Amino acid sequence: MKRDLNILANTLYDLVIIGAGIYGACAAWDAALRGLRVALIERGDFGNATSSNSFKTIHGGLRYLQSLDIKRMRESILERTNLMRTAPYLIHPLPFVMPTYGYGTKNRFVMSVALKLNDLIGFDRNRLSDPQKYLPAGRVISKDEVKRYTGIDWNGFKGGALWYDCQCFNTERLLLSYILSAAEKGADIANYLECTGFIVDKERIAGVKVDDRLAGDSFNIRAKTVLNTAGPWVDTVLKGLKKRGIKTHFVRSSAANIIIKKRLLKDCALGLPARYEYIDQSGRVCAGERILFFAPWREHTIIGTDHRSVTANTDNGGMDEERLNNFLSDINKAFPEADIEPDDITFVHYGLLPMRGVDKGTGEVELQKKYEICDHNLSDGVEGLVSVVGVKLTTHRYVVERAINVVFKKLRRSSPPCKTGTTPIFGGDIGCFNDFLYKAVKDFSAGDKVITHLVYSYGSRIGDILRYGEDKPALLKTVSDSKEVVAAEVVNAVREEMAVKLSDVVLRRTDIGSAGYPGDSAVNEIAGIMAHELGWNEEHKEQEVNEVKSLYSFCKKARPSEAPLVN
Repeated sequence: MKRDLNILANTLYDLVIIGAGIYGACAAWDAALRGLRVALIERGDFGNATSSNSFKTIHGGLRYLQSLDIKRMRESILERTNLMRTAPYLIHPLPFVMPTYGYGTKNRFVMSVALKLNDLIGFDRNRLSDPQKYLPAGRVISKDEVKRYTGIDWNGFKGGALWYDCQCFNTERLLLSYILSAAEKGADIANYLECTGFIVDKERIAGVKVDDRLAGDSFNIRAKTVLNTAGPWVDTVLKGLKKRGIKTHFVRSSAANIIIKKRLLKDCALGLPARYEYIDQSGRVCAGERILFFAPWREHTIIGTDHRSVTANTDNGGMDEERLNNFLSDINKAFPEADIEPDDITFVHYGLLPMRGVDKGTGEVELQKKYEICDHNLSDGVEGLVSVVGVKLTTHRYVVERAINVVFKKLRRSSPPCKTGTTPIFGGDIGCFNDFLYKAVKDFSAGDKVITHLVYSYGSRIGDILRYGEDKPALLKTVSDSKEVVAAEVVNAVREEMAVKLSDVVLRRTDIGSAGYPGDSAVNEIAGIMAHELGWNEEHKEQEVNEVKSLYSFCKKARPSEAPLVN
């Protein structure tokens, strides 16, 4: 996959997609798989915002039973299965436990009924042939079983509820695998290419105007249709129409998770009720109760989620030291046995999600429940433009399928059947995951831990990394301070995955920095490899290193002097 701006400037596309988060990446894959000539552009790096700052859970929508939203629940269950089928190396079952109490909706009887309904609605959840993807039935469990699953003995609860969902091992690789799949089908793709406006011909979109944020050049990309999947910036993109009266499609709220270096739970995720209290932007005290989830992830624990409303012009998650400390206090009150200190925090996820509004009584953010696909010819009299606002990671493929159906209608072409629910993505050509992993560890000599890591990250494309060792065996050695990430991944990221900045590799091509600052030795070594590949001088290399450190500014090991806590 090469960043060729000359091709983008001199090709007439059926479809240009603006924004390469999870929705835009999947849309490029779907459109290319159906035979469209596709271009995908992204103002930053692929998935550098909310899409990579997720809780990693692929869930079947158990909580939707509270509102009896069976349709949305069914969509989630089906898409969970589709993702296990098409990305088997990235999506894996994970048990969830929630203590039950003697009151309200958290008592054993209510939870027992909910779990039975969950299994009934998901009656076909185990139709995959791979036994590793089997999701057992949910059930209520005893207090002793809760202790056995979690390793913790609480007072005040009667037992627990146990159900199964999935976790994405690496959401960044999932997104990138869509992009690599699209590129193999002929899509032209570029990161750090920002849409600055539209080419309009008699009230019809004829393409987009773009700025190359690396070289500073500007040019046009011509297209018959444009799909706006810019996420929190979908309305910013629409300002390029320069038309009055266009409604706001994305009302922003902030979501934050933290990652800690402790692995609190071994084999299951845990949901706990938690009180919260904070002062909102108007000075009002907001208080209520929420469910906090604690999920084991690699050797760490992800904890979330903290939701806040934000001002309309906020482009980041609005995480500051006060909010982080308040969130940590709420976590420790809900789970005092965890005893989490500020120094235990290794990374903070913060992103923007669409919301319906704020509860006037509690100040709680009410997230938007349903996705939106907007044909701007119907809403604004502009032909050739479609915008998408997604609301969750799990159902991104489902929403994109419907958006590409609309694109075909705009093109006045008959749409081939969508195959993204059954076609393995880049790295997904695996039969039974455990058998594939066992054979890879047995057949390759790079070390069990390295091979296991490569299978979980690259799946059936593990050979793309191992081939670098044929000419240079040193490239299969691990990077400084890592037990599994090898230098060949860095080289491959530059040569084949369009990594152009150090942060691209540290945070999104490899997993060396996705759970915390990897250390000065690792960052400098990776910077050295990239400098050799890309021709950086020492000044450029130092600038890239400092930029990466600033992304971990809450971490004392990485914090430059006078750095803010979190942008």
